[in-house]
Parts: sequence; structure tokens; C-alpha cells
Amino acid sequence: MSDLAAMRVLLFAGEALAASCVLMALGWLAGGAKRASLRHLAWAASFAALLALPLFAVFAPGVVVLTFPAPVVEMTADVVAAPLPVAAPAPEGWHFGLGDAASLLIGLWIAGVVLIALRHAVAAVLLWLLRRDSIEHPFDASELPSAASRLHYDLRLSRGARGPLTWGILRPVILLPNAAALWPHDRLQAVLRHEFAHVARRDGLCQMLALAACALYWPNPLVWLGARTLRREAEIAADDAVIASGMAPSDYAGELLGMATEFRATAISGALAMAAPSALPARVQAILAPTPQRSGVSSMDVVKMAAVALLTTGVLAAAHPSLAQDAPPVPPAPVAMATPPHARPIADSGCGARRTACARRAGDACDTAHATQRRRCARRYRPHRAAPRPACGARRGADACRDAARRTPDARRHGAHEAGARPRDGRRQGA
Repeated sequence: MSDLAAMRVLLFAGEALAASCVLMALGWLAGGAKRASLRHLAWAASFAALLALPLFAVFAPGVVVLTFPAPVVEMTADVVAAPLPVAAPAPEGWHFGLGDAASLLIGLWIAGVVLIALRHAVAAVLLWLLRRDSIEHPFDASELPSAASRLHYDLRLSRGARGPLTWGILRPVILLPNAAALWPHDRLQAVLRHEFAHVARRDGLCQMLALAACALYWPNPLVWLGARTLRREAEIAADDAVIASGMAPSDYAGELLGMATEFRATAISGALAMAAPSALPARVQAILAPTPQRSGVSSMDVVKMAAVALLTTGVLAAAHPSLAQDAPPVPPAPVAMATPPHARPIADSGCGARRTACARRAGDACDTAHATQRRRCARRYRPHRAAPRPACGARRGADACRDAARRTPDARRHGAHEAGARPRDGRRQGA
């Protein structure tokens, strides 16, 4: 991985972490609302914005662009010459760079996402098994709340003490304990109104959004705290719906504490448990609080919260800086240069020299010069033995000239001696 790609990965990770903190902070700021349904809507909008933020960051161009200079390269012309033997580079020591850090970060993030996804998959299988082992409810239409006629749901009874639970998006499943068939009318109405409030408010969909955000932003602990708060606010908002339907807060609080004591409420990822002990103290306190605002959210509240979430997501996506790099300079064209004759490789074959075409032409020129020099030496110093033929080229001609220069004084003295000795011998013979 190049340094530029590694810096982009690290910058994107930092941006995602900072943006998730900002969106979770908006959810905490909305926690000051008096209505639990409005607080739950704010948290749901925050998680929806978290999931939409990567799409906005990819398709929306960033306003801030950080430009880095191109890597410095030596601007020298390439010379085309004969290949020379190159020594093998020495092994370099391992060092931890930006590319290694980015690869490690991506590997850790993918591992966390896979583990959380496996956990949610196991929870989905458990919920599927619970529904498969359950039976149809035996209640008449008169025993169900009036809101049941306007909703799509699947009301079932478990074969044990599991429940009450609600999960699902398109056709939510409401699972009651097997003993619910023998419940008094007040308890049955309190439980059914609570569970149907979850179905009407689309709390199952909001829970799925929170689980997906936790899987993507799992390194941020604020996201996990926000998901826990979303679940608690969903239960409090459903409690407010029960009290707003006409049930006394004290009676409802008593029924809630009785079910938490009697039935087993196991927390399953993706399901909302009415008698979960984790949020029970906060729920009882909210039920008994003398607050007159227990109504749900209106369509205008949903539009306003969606507009705020979209605006915040767009601003965060546009404010993120992007990295760019200048174009590298264009290197000059390679220049062809002929290799000098003395640098051309000549392979020795043992019985003679094997030359290339250029080297053969240079050797023929040297042989011609040597032959001319030999003829000159032969005409000038005919009484003596011809100079031996050297081994190669210009060096043979230079050696011949040097040997001739050394022999010149001796040859002159010897020639003079012969010229003087012949008349003496003639005179002596004539005498």
C-alpha cells in the first residue's frame, strides 16, 4: 500500500470516529426533552445518520482538499547502452510504516465487524427457533387492544416462561409466556398495550439500525452507550403509551415488577424484552414521575428530526478533508549513445576471439594499419627479420613501431659495417 493510500485510510478512520462522536453528542443533547418518545426519535435519527454518513462521504465531494507534493525523482536522461552486470541488492531491514499501520487498522476493523455480525446472526437463529417452537395465541379479538386491528403482527405463545418479547420489522413477532393464557384481564391488557406500542412505533426497525451502527462503529464506546440508551428510551416510551391509554401508573408499575420477578427475561440481540432487569429502575421511576407529557411523536416531529439529521450528515460529509497529490514531473526521453569500441564486450572462445559486428570492423581497421606498417619496415630494414605479428589491433601496430624504433641504431651500425667490410675483402682478394 502506498503512503498516499495509507494516509487516506487513516484520515477516513479519524473522520468516522470524530463524526460518530458528534452525532452521538447530538443524541445526548436531545436527551433533555421531556417526552421519552421524542428522545427515542432523536437517538434513532442519530443512528440513521451514522449509517448514511459513509455514503455521503463517498458521493459528496469534500470542501477541504489537502495537496501533497509529488515524490522527488532525479531528472536525468536515461542512456541506452550495453547491459552491464548488476550486483544483487542487499536485503533491507523490516520497518513499520504508514502502509503497515493502515493494513493493521483495516484488519482489526474487519475482524470486529465479523465478530459482531456473527453475534447478531446467532441471536437471529435463536429468535427463529423461539418462533418455530411457539404456538398461535388463543385470545379473541375482543381481548386484544383496539390498536391491534390497524397493525401487522404475529402474536404467539411460547412453550415455556420465555417472554414477553418483540422483534421484527415487516411483521413483528410478539411472544408471550405460556402462562399468559391464564393471566388476569388487567395484566394481559398492560402487556399487550406495551408490546403493540413497540409495533406501532417501529421500534424493531430502530433497534436494527442501532445494531448495524454498532457493528460498523464498534471501536467507539459512545455508539454502544447510545444503543443501550435507545433501548431504554424505547421501553419508557412504550410505558408512556400504556399509561396514556388510561391505566394508572401505580397499577402498571406493580404489574411490571411482578412480571420481572415471575418470568425470565433473557436479553437477546435484536429483541425488546418488557421485563428486562437492566432498565427496570429507570422505567419504574419514569412511570411514577408526575409528568403530564406522555404522548407520542407527531408527523411534524419526525420531519423536523429527519431534516436535522440530514443537515448534520451533509455538513459532516462536506467538512471532511480529502487528500490529493501533485502530478509527478515527466521524465526526459531516453538518449541513445553508442558504446565506445574499447568498452564493447568480446567473448573469448579458447581457439579465437569472437567479436561483434562493430568490434570486427574495428579489428579489420587495425589489421590494415599493421600491414601498412609492416611493409614500410620490410622495405626499410630488409636484411633483418620481419617484426612478429602482434596479438590484436592498434596495440600490434604500436608494438611494431616501438620495436622498429629500438632496432634502428643497431641496424644502421650493422649496415655501415657491411658496406665497409666488402671493399676490404675485395682488395684483399685482389691482392
